Amino acid sequence: MRSVLPLISLFGMLACGPKSSTDIPTDGTAVADEGSIRLILNDPTQFERPTDNCDAEHCQALLEIIEGATQSIDFAIYGMRNQTKIRDALVAAKSRGVVVRGVVDRDLEGKNYYSSTEALVDALGDVRSDLKADRKIAKQEARDRYDREPKCERPEGFEGPLQCLAYDLGESCLLAAHASREPLEGGAKIMHDKFFIVDRRFVWTGSTNVSDSGTGGYNANLVTVVDSKVLAGWYTDEFEQMYVEGKYHGRKPKPSGQKKVTLGDAELEVYFSPQESPISSRLRPLIRGAKDRIDVAVFFLTHKHIVGDLIDAYRRGVRVRVILDATGAKNGYTKHELLRAAGIAVKVEHWGGKMHMKSAVIDGETVITGSMNWTSSGDTKNDENTIIVHSPALAKQYEAFFETIWNDIPDAWLTANPDPESKDSTTACSDGVDNDFDHDADAEDPGCGDDAPPLPALPPWRIVPKNGRLTCELGMAE
Repeated sequence: MRSVLPLISLFGMLACGPKSSTDIPTDGTAVADEGSIRLILNDPTQFERPTDNCDAEHCQALLEIIEGATQSIDFAIYGMRNQTKIRDALVAAKSRGVVVRGVVDRDLEGKNYYSSTEALVDALGDVRSDLKADRKIAKQEARDRYDREPKCERPEGFEGPLQCLAYDLGESCLLAAHASREPLEGGAKIMHDKFFIVDRRFVWTGSTNVSDSGTGGYNANLVTVVDSKVLAGWYTDEFEQMYVEGKYHGRKPKPSGQKKVTLGDAELEVYFSPQESPISSRLRPLIRGAKDRIDVAVFFLTHKHIVGDLIDAYRRGVRVRVILDATGAKNGYTKHELLRAAGIAVKVEHWGGKMHMKSAVIDGETVITGSMNWTSSGDTKNDENTIIVHSPALAKQYEAFFETIWNDIPDAWLTANPDPESKDSTTACSDGVDNDFDHDADAEDPGCGDDAPPLPALPPWRIVPKNGRLTCELGMAE
């Protein structure tokens, strides 16, 4: 294991401004506020396995604001696994009179993915979920559901909903058809946020789940810690739509204007899914406007339009690099092999932990971060939050981190994909975790044996000459 990457915390301080979200203009003009912003980038190679400790910097930052709470703590998290110090700090805060309220995700059966969630709910009492909303939405979707097969040839062995793809490469077209290996039934949307609001002032948010692999440090994650009453007001409004009004997913109303705040030299924009569709409304325009370079680090990359925007950026001379999670690279809808086919450099991580960030840096000026995977569900179905940070200083911090982990991944994974549960993936065969979600871990997983089976094939793609056509069309003859 290489040496630990220093984790840098940057702050921006500024003059007085509005003290509540009611003072904020709704025309998209950025309002100045007192406060600071701090990015914390967690290097996954620091840890050999998930832990129940709170040694990672992003966990310490969360613990610090919880222990310092004097009035209120509101949180919306996917769930909790282990993380005893965080749970105990929340219980202690409640015991000393702090009002503690929470929201977690539940599936249609009322279950949460993470094993310690029920203990957290029992300990705090005042924790709600999206269960009722999910069941109402599922009933409506069952009434409205209809089948329509897109007009492209289904790849053999892939049974899920079909996605037809065509990308312009100039003189040729890149064509593909994507689907999951197994049929996908309609299921619950997820409450996928990971944020805490403390004393209506501090916001801790990002890609990190409160789990032994998340706050425990095993995964690559990006957390933003913001001291701003203005930004905390926006997050409180979002929280109370879920907690107080019971509005989740598509039932949350669209806002009347953009949310922008200036903290020192940094300008922040905040977007919530699904009501603001951050990919469609903001990420795609940012990528389309890139002039020099784009570095992307994401868990899943399946959104077909973002992929088209990245290919277009590369074709106009922008340097594009992508780091993708090894589990995400096994998904039938993953687009990383199409990016490679278009000439874009994509490395698939080879760690035991996950590339769990949902992030990018553009032109050395703008950082994209938050809880939202770069998928259509993240954009238009799940409860998510996204922060766009305009700050050359923070962009420089992100770029330095990206460069370090990019160089850590061998160049072999520019053209191939490591098995996430195999000897290809450093500590994956000794970390006690089912890294590829097949119900086998470490020595019990065939991938960790001496005769590891090959990874299942992904859907094929092909490049077809345009032959005088102006646009790329699905089903073009070879």
